[in-house]
Amino acid sequence: MALSEIIINDVVQYQTNTVISESNYHILRQYLLERKPLSRVLNPINSLLSEHCDKDKQAIINHLTQLACESQRNYDIQEAMSDEQERVNENSLMINYRSELLTLENTLKQLDTKCFQQQRQYNQVSRQFNELKVNLTHINQSIDRIRYERQLLDQQLNHPYSDGNVHTNPPTHTRIYPDLSLPQAPLTRDRLLQEENRLIEERQRLMHLVNSKEAEKEKEEQNLNRLHKEKKETEGRYSEVKHQIDIALPNSEQQRQIRNQERLAREQARASYDPHLLQLSHKNLEALKRDIEIQTRELDERRNQLMSEAKEMSYKIYLTQLEQVLQESENGPQITFNENNALKMILAMMKNMEEMAEKEKDIASSIEKERHNLHSLQKSLVAYTRQLEQYLTSDPHLVKQNKSLTEENVQLQQYSESAAGWRTKAYYASLFSVGGSLISTGILNTFIISPVFFAIPGALAALGVVSFVIAVVSHCQKYFSDVQMEINDQKIEKNELVLMKQWKKANELSLTTIPALNAKIEKSEKELYALEQKLQDQQHTMDLLLNKAQNITSNYYGSSNFFGNTTGNVFYLPTAPLHEDSPLYPEIEGERVNYGY
Repeated sequence: MALSEIIINDVVQYQTNTVISESNYHILRQYLLERKPLSRVLNPINSLLSEHCDKDKQAIINHLTQLACESQRNYDIQEAMSDEQERVNENSLMINYRSELLTLENTLKQLDTKCFQQQRQYNQVSRQFNELKVNLTHINQSIDRIRYERQLLDQQLNHPYSDGNVHTNPPTHTRIYPDLSLPQAPLTRDRLLQEENRLIEERQRLMHLVNSKEAEKEKEEQNLNRLHKEKKETEGRYSEVKHQIDIALPNSEQQRQIRNQERLAREQARASYDPHLLQLSHKNLEALKRDIEIQTRELDERRNQLMSEAKEMSYKIYLTQLEQVLQESENGPQITFNENNALKMILAMMKNMEEMAEKEKDIASSIEKERHNLHSLQKSLVAYTRQLEQYLTSDPHLVKQNKSLTEENVQLQQYSESAAGWRTKAYYASLFSVGGSLISTGILNTFIISPVFFAIPGALAALGVVSFVIAVVSHCQKYFSDVQMEINDQKIEKNELVLMKQWKKANELSLTTIPALNAKIEKSEKELYALEQKLQDQQHTMDLLLNKAQNITSNYYGSSNFFGNTTGNVFYLPTAPLHEDSPLYPEIEGERVNYGY
């Protein structure tokens, strides 16, 4: 049976029945009171699971190994066929490459010859082109010289009595004709003109030759470049073919030989005893090990899971099966009637304790959740408290700044009021001075008075100007003070908005959020305390019930079940069967057992 086919509930039930059938009263009672998985049940199950797990592991190893070996064998066959086809193809390539290599060698030799000849042809044309250009330069110089000589003759003819100081820059060469007398000048001029015409015709001919030779030179240069390019491409192809013949194809053949040797070694291992799996390549062997490790780990996890389930259900199944066996006395263990009833009573208590244990787990889980909730609330309270402290103590410089700005505004208000007073007084003084100056000037103009009296209007006018300047300065002082006060008021308002927001948040935290959190924390603490008390009560009740169960025994002295003194908490059970209407389990009153008689 595979490990995956095992129904752990049936296995535990079967093994539990076996243990019950082989156990006496004391052992059955001990198992009931211990309230833990039965080792006599779990040990055989553990051995059974381990045995099946080992068998499954071996089966998986055999199966995976067989698959890997078959896959390796098929791969070797395909690889051998592929290598053979590759060898045939590369042999054909080698023949083609060798033939191509000979062709390329001949082509390179021909290209070397062509390049040499073309280079020589290009050099010859270039030399001819340069010679034509030199001749053309000489002709141009000769034409310039003749034109200069004609210019000198023309000047001599036009200015026969000139002192000969002509401010020109003659060509830097020797004159063809010396200074001539006037009767010889026309003849010389005609000869110079004829020579110039001849040189011009020669220049035209040379220019045509130069253009033709230049075109020929460009053509030869293009041919030379084409040959060089063709040679370079041929050399590249030659190097590539040479590399294939000397390196690539031999390396490929060497790799095929290595693979063939490895296949032969694997085939030999396949044909003989192969405990180390030498018939697998290193890569496939590592892959096989990984697959085996994965699947064996899954089997171990499955085995551990089944064993964990067996431990979890062992005691519950023991209670269920023991109850069933005790009710079927003819199929039950060899125990007396008193022992049977005692076990039934203990069993009932243990079933009750199991239910209480489930409740205990639920309470413990609720306690854990409530502790987590309380911890979260306390963390939130700490965070909000720190945030409140930050709101209350943050930005103290804003308060100081508002205070200093307010004090500065008081001083600026005083400066503004003082400047306003001076401005008003200066305005009135200026108006009075200007008016007095105008009136006094009119009076002086009406009457004939000494000019000395004109100093009075001047003084009044000067006083008016000074007063006006004072008024303007005072107005400027008041304006700048008012502007600065407005700027300060804006800063104060901005700071107050920031502080107001922080105080509002602080107020919300202190009046709403933190009290609500404290209330939740208090409620959570009360609930946690109540749950802990409930857990303690549950545990105390379970301890009492366990003590009661431990105090339930049977008087067992071989064949004498009813006689003899007893010590400790021993209860006498009737040997006759109970009445049909009597309960299955005796009632418990206080610390004593009520058997109904």
